[in-house]
Amino acid sequence: MLIPALFTIACGNGSSLIGPSDQIPNVAGSYTGTTTITFPELRYSASCATTTSVTQTSGGRISIAPLQLRGGECGVMSIPLGDATIDSTGSLGQSSGTYSESCGVYTWVASGGFFGRNLQGSFVYTSRTCYNMNVTINLTH
Repeated sequence: MLIPALFTIACGNGSSLIGPSDQIPNVAGSYTGTTTITFPELRYSASCATTTSVTQTSGGRISIAPLQLRGGECGVMSIPLGDATIDSTGSLGQSSGTYSESCGVYTWVASGGFFGRNLQGSFVYTSRTCYNMNVTINLTH
């Protein structure tokens, strides 16, 4: 019987050759693209050319060099990122913390990850004494 044999091949027989993988993607390399910085209270936004590089050691351990923003309204600016761990989907997950600036202290929340050849991230900085900021990065390898 040909039909049951084809059905078994098409649907599998309990052991799948194709399916989710827990292999960590290789994301090392140079990335270029755009960073957009928005100051909600000022109703101001600027988009700037951005570069960075990513190194990867064992498994999902990575190090992201500071984002280098150049030109336009950003002038020359550097945003540090640092060490992180990605999962098998390329996700960096969500993290939070505080950051001191001359105007006061920011509380920040960050999320993002590697999607195919893209590095995408969102950072939200809030403060009682400084202007709030939203930073969005979209970079391609």
